[in-house]
Amino acid sequence: MKKNLLLVTWLVLFSLVSVAQNRTITGTVTDKSDGQSVPGVTIQVKGTNLGSQTNQEGKYSLSIPSDAKTLTFQYIGYITREVALGASNVVNIALEQDSKQLGEVVVTALGISREKKALGYAVTDLKGDELKRSGEVNIIEALSAKSAGVQVTSSAGTPGASSKVVLRAPATITGEVQPLIIVDGVPIDNTTTQSTAGDYPFNQNLSGVNNSNRAIDLNPDDIESVTILKGPAAAALYGARAGNGAIVYTTKRGKNKKGLGVTLGQTIEIANVTDLPERQSIYAQGTIQNGVPTYVTADPGPDNLYNTADDVSAGTSASWGPLISSVAGIASHDNASTFFETSTSYTTNVSVDGGSDKVTFRFGVGNTNQNGVVPGTDFKRTSFRLTADGYIKDWLKIGGTANYIKSAGQRVQNGSTLGGVMLGLMRMPASFDINPYTFNNGFQRTYFGLGYDNPYYTSYENPFNDNVNRVLGNIYLSYLGKPWFNVTYKLGIDSYSDDRRQVFAISSFGNDAADQTGQVNYNTITNRDIYSDLIFTGSGNIAKDWTLNYTAGHNITNKNFGSLYSRGTVLSIPNFYDLSNAANLYSSTLKTRQYTWALFGQLDFSFRNMLFISLAGRNEWSSTFGTAKNNFFYPSANLSWVFSETFKLPEWFSFGKLRYAYAQSGISPEPYQAKTYLKVPILTDGFTNGLSFPYGGVSGFGYSLSNIGSSDLKPERQIANELGVNLKFIDNRINLDITGYNQESKDVLLFRPLASSSGFGSVYGNSARLRNKGLEIEASGDLFKGDGFNWNLGITWSKNKSEVLELADGVDQFEIESGFGDPGAYAIVGQPLGMLYGTKWARDANKNLLVDESGLPFLDPQFGILGNPWPDWTGGIRNTFSYKGVSLNVLFDIRHGGAIWNGTRARLNRIGRSEASADRERTYIVPGVKADGTPNDISISAFDYYNFYLGDNGAAAEQMIEDVNWFRVRELTLSYTFRPKPWEKYVNSIGVNVTARNLFLNTNYHGVDPETSLTGAGSNIQGFDYFNNPGSRSFIFGINIGF
Repeated sequence: MKKNLLLVTWLVLFSLVSVAQNRTITGTVTDKSDGQSVPGVTIQVKGTNLGSQTNQEGKYSLSIPSDAKTLTFQYIGYITREVALGASNVVNIALEQDSKQLGEVVVTALGISREKKALGYAVTDLKGDELKRSGEVNIIEALSAKSAGVQVTSSAGTPGASSKVVLRAPATITGEVQPLIIVDGVPIDNTTTQSTAGDYPFNQNLSGVNNSNRAIDLNPDDIESVTILKGPAAAALYGARAGNGAIVYTTKRGKNKKGLGVTLGQTIEIANVTDLPERQSIYAQGTIQNGVPTYVTADPGPDNLYNTADDVSAGTSASWGPLISSVAGIASHDNASTFFETSTSYTTNVSVDGGSDKVTFRFGVGNTNQNGVVPGTDFKRTSFRLTADGYIKDWLKIGGTANYIKSAGQRVQNGSTLGGVMLGLMRMPASFDINPYTFNNGFQRTYFGLGYDNPYYTSYENPFNDNVNRVLGNIYLSYLGKPWFNVTYKLGIDSYSDDRRQVFAISSFGNDAADQTGQVNYNTITNRDIYSDLIFTGSGNIAKDWTLNYTAGHNITNKNFGSLYSRGTVLSIPNFYDLSNAANLYSSTLKTRQYTWALFGQLDFSFRNMLFISLAGRNEWSSTFGTAKNNFFYPSANLSWVFSETFKLPEWFSFGKLRYAYAQSGISPEPYQAKTYLKVPILTDGFTNGLSFPYGGVSGFGYSLSNIGSSDLKPERQIANELGVNLKFIDNRINLDITGYNQESKDVLLFRPLASSSGFGSVYGNSARLRNKGLEIEASGDLFKGDGFNWNLGITWSKNKSEVLELADGVDQFEIESGFGDPGAYAIVGQPLGMLYGTKWARDANKNLLVDESGLPFLDPQFGILGNPWPDWTGGIRNTFSYKGVSLNVLFDIRHGGAIWNGTRARLNRIGRSEASADRERTYIVPGVKADGTPNDISISAFDYYNFYLGDNGAAAEQMIEDVNWFRVRELTLSYTFRPKPWEKYVNSIGVNVTARNLFLNTNYHGVDPETSLTGAGSNIQGFDYFNNPGSRSFIFGINIGF
């Protein structure tokens, strides 16, 4: 008993002595530049794991041993300070922003901020002002030419049209090719759900209207910064959604400041159409009859009607008639110059922000009213966004974002459809005036009784309208304990409804080439994504000179998609677009659900702040995987060595870093591909209504020949290796970053052929392999800096080489999407992905064209490779000149190589409407050799030359393949920012700016702006031009006032 009492006494005394040997240090950390408190600063006893963090007021309290000598204060973006301890128990510190780190802190996967020097993979970070300066409504389009390896394809032509972004190159054949879009740490939907033209064409991406990609719902004025994670190595923590990389947008938030900050912004944009295909304007509508150009028209004049079948079927789509000047009563009309309009658009932004040590907030309202150069087209967007962050306790933080967006648009038909604006306008004979576009009874007036819609009729009588209501939001709760243990739970939601209506007026050809009885289509699309993250983070010293940051967590994603489509044909009452007015009705419903559950973790080691090692992994379970195995693991590792901290380098050599990364990520299969299911059968030729069930009151269901389920379905796997170097010179004024990568895609999904005895033609499964390898260079520098004048130059350059390594057993080529057939976009073993493939001319051993006895070349019986639609290389050059408050920014965009099939040019040649076909009062000799090997000397008429050789009437598709280069002035902005002295008490700054977008284009392409895409953002193919909507040039005038 005495021994026990003695032991207890000893322990109590020891504890009292130990407590007596500790002391508590308190203090406040502020920003040296403005005196504001800095929350989240890590304070540690040097050489130990003892530490704490500052609260929202910048205050801290830390119990330390009495023999502790030094405290370290560290926060991203500030110079780390070491403070020797004295007798005082109060240590207040003012941290200085690190000029070397300014702009060197980026937001990475899961919304975690990290120093750029610690990253072992390539990233590009942009400020929100760079996006806003472009004047683009779509935040995807605003990325053009601003980062190496980032390729943006615009659909152009109409307001609200989609934009597609690809990082480096496509890594899949049938899956999603665009990167994951993340806003404030939460992935959002960027789908482009394409609507068809009329009924069911072969490929809805080739026709119909160009719908928006959903990232267009974000207001550029709300964006604080953008981080582009270009490959799997950078985005591996997102697993099967990150095979194409990720783009991370961080929005503006409130700041601790005195009083409220109010910002007003207003822009006015004026736009005009740019390049159009060249057309002849001297020859009339007509055909060659008995060798004589003959005027033929179906137009009975604006005061009459198509009264008889002969009137309706009369006319021709060709312009091989006589000279317009030789025909009495007609004149030449430049319909294109009168059709396209000068559009005016307006954008207004208002924001209020403020806060205290406890709570910060920002509320922004944006309104965009965009009108198009095509009559009757527009896009409107109104957004309300509120962000708030606050401390419930020093150790408990809550915050979130609520964003409501309402957008609406009116669009027109595009591409390969009889109701397409450009198709009708460009084919229109010069002898036909498209005004008026209706007869007295309201029916359509056009140049060909069984042909193509008058473009005015399409614009005003066949509108496509959509209305989108979207809610984006997230809420988080963070426990801020010790530096080595913090917990955050975040719940995000992305929900929208998209209500669409497409009408085709009675007498329109747009919905059915054989039956102009009118049609109305309704489509309601809904999407809801719920995203849940539980994340544990911490940091601390694990050994002398070694620190560790860890991240671990759990993620749940639940995605629900629905589409309700209804169609009514044969309308009874003109201009009454309701299903009750239709004689025939059809409807279909589509619903899909996806569920993903994942665990992830990351360990970041740092040695003396010069060697950084990161190890990460994600294990994922998904409902879209096959039943044989429904979980997969994605590992990654990267290394960053700042060798300028290891070796003593010359004074002019400011910084040097080598990096290497290895990672695996994936691309998920589409929902329900692991199952065999029934669907409604449809039979169509792509131009008429066709047949679909229910038919005659009878329902019908069947198995698709390509929809046999695959129980062993698994995600595509991207395996990436990346090596890079980052160098800075002359006190960080010159920056050079070079990245090389090699990425292999395995288990790539496609339709594999099956034996006919199975009852199915193919099965969707994992079999193909692809490879992408490339080089990226980004350089920037302050070429001149001093006396108030600065000149900064930025250069980006990238080159990618892709190759299809394997498809499936017995399969050497695969058509990626059904389309024109000749040409098509294919995956071909041994070739780059997406090659244009189609008919070629027959040639001899010396590659001379073989010409038959008629003087025309003939086709090779075998299809062949026509060209690679992806560019050989791309580049951008940015110059920024600034003097005091005046700034001039010029952005050049360069593309070298990349094949485009100019189907527009081929068709205009065929019908005698192209400018070249005006040279028709002569004969031609096709360059080539005859059957006996002698040079061809057989003359042919201009009609045969442009119709059968340079047209698309049996001619080889290779004839219209163009290898495209361009050099353009993408953006030019002149701005002036100042603070008016008479009002400086109330006004912080006033900024005025003028921006010219697409100011200049130099290209070897014959047609519309080659940047435009026929297939839109919802497609995996490119390189097709068939009456694409044209691009536009715009001038934007803006003012911003900050109070």
